[in-house]
Amino acid sequence: MKRISWIKVGIISITLLITFLAVGFLVLPAGKNDGRTEYVLKAPAFVQSARADDSFIGQKLDEEAGISAYMQSTSQIDLQQVRSVFRTIEIETPDYLIGSVAVPNYAEHFDVHVYVHVDGWILAYYMQDEPVAKIIDGKNHSVAATKLDNVVAVVAGAGGVPFSGVSYYDFRYPNATHMLLVGEENEGAGNTFTIQIPASFGYFERSYSVIGWPQKFELDGTELSYMFRGDDNEYGIITAAQLLPDVVHTVVTEEYGVLVIVYRVP
Repeated sequence: MKRISWIKVGIISITLLITFLAVGFLVLPAGKNDGRTEYVLKAPAFVQSARADDSFIGQKLDEEAGISAYMQSTSQIDLQQVRSVFRTIEIETPDYLIGSVAVPNYAEHFDVHVYVHVDGWILAYYMQDEPVAKIIDGKNHSVAATKLDNVVAVVAGAGGVPFSGVSYYDFRYPNATHMLLVGEENEGAGNTFTIQIPASFGYFERSYSVIGWPQKFELDGTELSYMFRGDDNEYGIITAAQLLPDVVHTVVTEEYGVLVIVYRVP
């Protein structure tokens, strides 16, 4: 069993102490491929400009986009080169494309919406009614990269520009500053951990994802209900009442599960 806290993390099964510094973790692996990744959330510069100009693209993203991952290449992107990786194209102009791109090794349900601009911007996103946990690339049993990372890399490759890694932003929660992913699998040190979140932070979304079979994500002895189950995947929302701050919560998962929290640091 492991204990995860924004104050400290104690991995009981191997007597490992992890100290919380500022808003990040110093994390040492406890089991095979499990881990914790924290991302800073920040709006891309072009969105800020688009909002200021009251442009169509700024309005569209504000109205439909949820969690997103983006990069900007220093080179321009030839839109004709990237068209082939789109499953569908919704909007096409001389300057940008918006459409859906398949996630490698995943069913069509997980297709990602992508905005590509000739100026080098690539932004991949899920819709506002979809939980952040949908981004988890559970088939790789890792939180080091997400489905959105993978799609941005695919589009960058098709456009002939280097993939430089991504930044994250959630259009629903402009005041959110961070996103935490905690992954655990039923190997190595076990399939159970505990977590305590501080009351001093503000919380916007709590969600989970499970890959494999059997699929289970249990919180404090209650198996959580899911929004989607299929393609060997399951994901769902965790309510505020189910993950209260300043309380130690116990998570049990099968086969590989990830807890996702979007929050604001004061």
